[in-house]
Amino acid sequence: MPKRSLSLLFSFVCVLLTGCASKPSNYSGVTFPATNQAEVSFQEKGVPAQCRAFAHIIVHTPSGVTGARIGQQITGYAKNKGANLILIGISRKISGKGPSDFGFFSYGPKQDYLFSKGWLGWKFGFEDWEAGGSMTGFGYNNWSDTTVNDYSMKIQAVFLRCE
Repeated sequence: MPKRSLSLLFSFVCVLLTGCASKPSNYSGVTFPATNQAEVSFQEKGVPAQCRAFAHIIVHTPSGVTGARIGQQITGYAKNKGANLILIGISRKISGKGPSDFGFFSYGPKQDYLFSKGWLGWKFGFEDWEAGGSMTGFGYNNWSDTTVNDYSMKIQAVFLRCE
């Protein structure tokens, strides 16, 4: 391959990768009317067949908060966006100095989809996710825990609307 073509190809790939790596700062995805209640599931098989996924989120938590506060923050944000079911994925510690407040970073989708037919797994926000530290547990037993975490976390979540 000529040197010029290789150089152009490399430049094009770099532009694509840079565009994908930017971290969203405001949620501008699909929303539904706000809900009063949102259930939480920690297992994909717990998602009913009629549910539509509309937000792929990575939540950044500050240190010094309880599992109960984390659960309240995620639930409140999800209900505001119209979720009545939240699927929680894997969590990991944030390396270095973590955020001073909660952050919700959206990674699509552009259109809601039937979870049972379109779910491709925890493959969104890869660059954000990979920049985290070691894996840590944040599951059902932590959701209402009053123990204070001494580290910040990144938590995967999917917001769903089930009707």
